[in-house]
Amino acid sequence: MIARKKIFWVSIFVVFYLVLADLIAPFDPIMSLDRENLSSLPPLTRVYEINLKDGGKVIAFDYVKQGEFVYYTQKFSRGRVKLEDLKNVRSLLFVFGTDNLGRDVLSRTIYGGKISLLVGIIASFIALFVGLIVGVFAGYFGGIIDKVLMRITDVFLAFPKLFLVLVVVSLSSGQTIFSLILILGLLSWMGIARFTRAEFLKLKNMEFVLALEAIGFPDLKIALRHILPNAILPSLVNMPLLIGDLILTESILSFIGFGVQPPTPTWGSMISEAEKSLLSTWWLPIPPGILISATVLIMNWASEIEE
Repeated sequence: MIARKKIFWVSIFVVFYLVLADLIAPFDPIMSLDRENLSSLPPLTRVYEINLKDGGKVIAFDYVKQGEFVYYTQKFSRGRVKLEDLKNVRSLLFVFGTDNLGRDVLSRTIYGGKISLLVGIIASFIALFVGLIVGVFAGYFGGIIDKVLMRITDVFLAFPKLFLVLVVVSLSSGQTIFSLILILGLLSWMGIARFTRAEFLKLKNMEFVLALEAIGFPDLKIALRHILPNAILPSLVNMPLLIGDLILTESILSFIGFGVQPPTPTWGSMISEAEKSLLSTWWLPIPPGILISATVLIMNWASEIEE
């Protein structure tokens, strides 16, 4: 399967996931139904939600109807309600268990994946936009413009990206998910700029470009309308690689507390929260950890060009 087909099918899956993530999450990923009774439940735990006619609800691990009452058992107590006050009983299954605050891990994993993917995708398009601008001007106009832009690119490449991101994030005030996306995008354009520049250097001396220049087409029009559509393909094929790299970077930032801030879940922040009580709640980091690795591997596979 060629890279373009793989990218197409991965894109379709990602779009469906982003659209349906809120719908397929079984519980609220941010708020717990009952923090006291649902905290730190292991995977495949079943509980019961006893709904009353007055709108109240009770979370119980077991219940039994006897006479005029419904007796229930909670994590730290027991109780009863009148049978005449009972509206219905709903069974709840926590497939991946719950965290220390009683929130469903499956719902947080699904919703956190949506946030992580959005960060990676939007930041990669910002990087694509900046990288194309730098690559177009450097590759087509050459000379001093090329030298200045490439030296700026080299300066950005001289420092580890994670180090640069940490410095910028720590200096920015009022950290939000949008500022994080902008920072990641503006610090990830260098590879795209080099790809685009290399393609422009190859294409600008071809006959169709020389013909356009000979009949007086404006330089910018030639670069954007005639060369760029032919030069952009390598950058687009490498977009999944960049998205995977940005998802991994965001996960690292969230793990150390510089990424998306609580209570909004991301895969990295979920692992960070799980690390605080790893021995007692060993199941918490497994779903987000597996999905981070799987997503990066799938993105790398999508960008792989087969002979």
